[in-house]
Amino acid sequence: MREAALRYFHLMPKVSVILPVHNPGTDLSLALTSVLGQTVANLEVIVVDDGSDTPVDWVRDVDPRVVHLRQENQGVSVARNVAVEVAKAELVAFIDQDDLWHPEKLERQLTAVSEHPDAGFWCTWFTWVVDGSRVGGDQRDLSYRKLLADQMVCQSSAMVRRSDYLRVGGQSPLLAQTQDWDLFLRLLLSGHAPVVVHEALVDVHLHGQNASRDYARGSRERRLILEQHRLRAQARGDRETVRAAKAGLRRSKEIYGSQAVDAARAALAQGRRIDAAHHLRAAAGISPQVLGRSLFLSVRRRLPAGE
Repeated sequence: MREAALRYFHLMPKVSVILPVHNPGTDLSLALTSVLGQTVANLEVIVVDDGSDTPVDWVRDVDPRVVHLRQENQGVSVARNVAVEVAKAELVAFIDQDDLWHPEKLERQLTAVSEHPDAGFWCTWFTWVVDGSRVGGDQRDLSYRKLLADQMVCQSSAMVRRSDYLRVGGQSPLLAQTQDWDLFLRLLLSGHAPVVVHEALVDVHLHGQNASRDYARGSRERRLILEQHRLRAQARGDRETVRAAKAGLRRSKEIYGSQAVDAARAALAQGRRIDAAHHLRAAAGISPQVLGRSLFLSVRRRLPAGE
């Protein structure tokens, strides 16, 4: 009887954890340890190696709950979609290869699932970790329109129904920067609100290798997604959503325009003038207002006091 129960335990996990990797280095071991150390033990971890130069097949020997898949490099969206397809649990949670979960993360979310079973998805607060500094990143009062206008969802904090993920088509392989934001917007089109656990249970590490630093592509992708939602709302006569999408376009210009200006400053500091000029041209294309304001402040700082 005990052996049969154990076989059922491994066949029917409560949560399937999706962990795509590409040349992860030592980060993968830390992320995997944080998942396997959850207070909820009844889980599976699906590690999809998206064409790493050095295969990570060693993960199969870490724990019997780890499932290892390998594919040619097709991008993180395809890797996640493949993992969700083979997941055994109806609830799937995501973690990136350089992020960490606190031990009670899944336990808190499963409580939220039991209390709010009809939610669009469930997520938690998180902490940005940048060069050793820690900055809180809550996700208060998430909604479809607020997500359009300005808000974001930390993917490594999110849990969704497998059936909902598949119903909306998963993550788009055509997107490299905004595939997670796009997914959460599509999940919320059904009208079911998300539920947020108000505890910082995920550490999100930012560094120079993060894909989100590619401001040019991020700007283009975000603009296209917002325009799609704006047109849909306009056709339905949904003025509030149209306003939210327009606000999102303005906010997007501010975010990515500022990133382009920051990249120009960094290039100048390193003496790379041609690169700096490239970033300034990009900033002008994304948001002339942000570039103009930055140049004005830069000149003002150089003027003697009182002028």
